[in-house]
Amino acid sequence: MRLARATLGMTLQQVADRAGVSWSTAWRAQAGDPTIGVGTLCAVTEAVGLDLVLSAYPGRQPSLRDSGQLTIVEHVQAQAHGSWQPSVELGVGDHGRAIDLVLFGAAEILACEVERMATDFQAQFRRGDLKRRELAEVHRRPIRLVMVIEDTRRNRAALGAHAAAIATRLPAGPREVLRALRSGHALGRDGILWVRRGRSSRR
Repeated sequence: MRLARATLGMTLQQVADRAGVSWSTAWRAQAGDPTIGVGTLCAVTEAVGLDLVLSAYPGRQPSLRDSGQLTIVEHVQAQAHGSWQPSVELGVGDHGRAIDLVLFGAAEILACEVERMATDFQAQFRRGDLKRRELAEVHRRPIRLVMVIEDTRRNRAALGAHAAAIATRLPAGPREVLRALRSGHALGRDGILWVRRGRSSRR
């Protein structure tokens, strides 16, 4: 902003007048004061011929308790054979990401990602797969991604349009996933599990 103002030969007061803010506000915006509102910052940058572009980056996600997923995680844990060693909200990577539920077995690891709202299957799968790959960097056993979806009419309809992609990326269906969970045997491939909160898992 300082460089743009100097290039235009404008004083800080001229910038303030053009942006419709006080001199002190324009000075604080130019100095990078983090308390300046986005609207004010846009006005000041526009006054010197700049477009302000904001980018959002993945950060620390809300905890399971905050997002209402904890009940589903507890249900999946209750279905799991005693040989699975559970870890809830296991941190992976360097950016504050966590896998909702990880079940450590003798032959493989199940990385379970809970989705209460099926909004964008491709994006949700990619996010889960990224976390699985980050977990794989520190474990030698095969890691299977299991997407645990809250069983609602809306989610069934939303994912129905992606049936072919789901069958390709998550070939183990709910019955197969439940068998592996309850028996303690290896799942052997990625899968999907539908769960109704407070009720038994369904196909």
